[in-house]
Amino acid sequence: MRSERIRHLALVVWTSIGALVLAWALIRMAAAVKIIWLPMAFAFGLVFLLEPAVKRLADRGVPRLVGSIIALLGLTALIAAIFALVYPTVRDQTLEFVLRLPDLFAGFVDWLRDIGLRVGFDIDQYLSSDSWEAWLADPANQQTIRSILFGFGAGAGFLIRGVTEVVVIVGLAPVLAVYVLMDLTKFQSNAIALTPAAHREEVAHVGGEVGTAMGSFVRGQLLVAAIVGLLSSIGMWAIGLPFWLLVGIISGLLNMIPFLGPIVGGALAFVVALLNGDPWLGVWAVLIYTGIQQIDNNIITPVVQRARVNLSPFAIIIALIVGGSVAGLLGVLVAVPVTAAIRIVAGHLWRTRILGQSWQEAADAMIEVTPPPDRLT
Repeated sequence: MRSERIRHLALVVWTSIGALVLAWALIRMAAAVKIIWLPMAFAFGLVFLLEPAVKRLADRGVPRLVGSIIALLGLTALIAAIFALVYPTVRDQTLEFVLRLPDLFAGFVDWLRDIGLRVGFDIDQYLSSDSWEAWLADPANQQTIRSILFGFGAGAGFLIRGVTEVVVIVGLAPVLAVYVLMDLTKFQSNAIALTPAAHREEVAHVGGEVGTAMGSFVRGQLLVAAIVGLLSSIGMWAIGLPFWLLVGIISGLLNMIPFLGPIVGGALAFVVALLNGDPWLGVWAVLIYTGIQQIDNNIITPVVQRARVNLSPFAIIIALIVGGSVAGLLGVLVAVPVTAAIRIVAGHLWRTRILGQSWQEAADAMIEVTPPPDRLT
């Protein structure tokens, strides 16, 4: 019995080492063609988002190609309707911000001056023209300015590349998504057929668990981001914060990255309030965002994301850091669902191969399923 456990442990250790080596090789290979991964990530995001609608249409006899196009057009129409609804306010607030920027900066300087006088520190000596001339005459500061200017040149190239990538994503991702949605059932059948017959049922089971968790994450994260953006906009409008809709939209978009939306939104709202010369308004904004974060963590996310992988906040933060360092923005976006998929597969193998549990027991330990609202007690 002991030798059998040692053999199982050795198998797990060597399998893990092999998996790490394979992952390293795949990362090196992926870096050579990295321009394609961002469109593919967005394409698979669309697949997870639209597959339930396409499946319902297919169950009603609609061909998957037609159903995929209908679902994509429906999503496009929804985005266009939301854009048409918020665009006038966003445009007006953006123009107002540009026009008020000098006054906002002057108000911020006055606020700093008042704080400095209260603590016996005069900041005017650093704001006078003589101080700026002396600062500019310093060779070290001149070198800093030159570095910044050269950085703008490099930044222009980075911006052009970024715009090109956006164009590629917008044009290519929907096309890839339609092709994947059209042949998704065929892809699944072929993948199962390529596995040994003795393990096909198990592979189908684990693949279904991974698909359920990742689909729930993608759809749930988008819905949660929309709810957080709406709550943020309403909250900032209620307290009279300038540019409330811009702050709310930014909060909602950043909420697609776990933990980031309410934190950045609260900080941004506080800065806007300071620039407007009203620090108490900033305090109210931070309190509102703290409440939104608590509502999101304890009510919205558990209800919206019914099937969730049990990842601790520590694991999520580490995954975001590693994903960002390895693949930048793409890594941050896919870090959590990829970590969830790895945890499901690794946990299944450990519980079924080492602990001897059944598939259902392993699945229950990996995925937390929240019952519908009418069953909550």
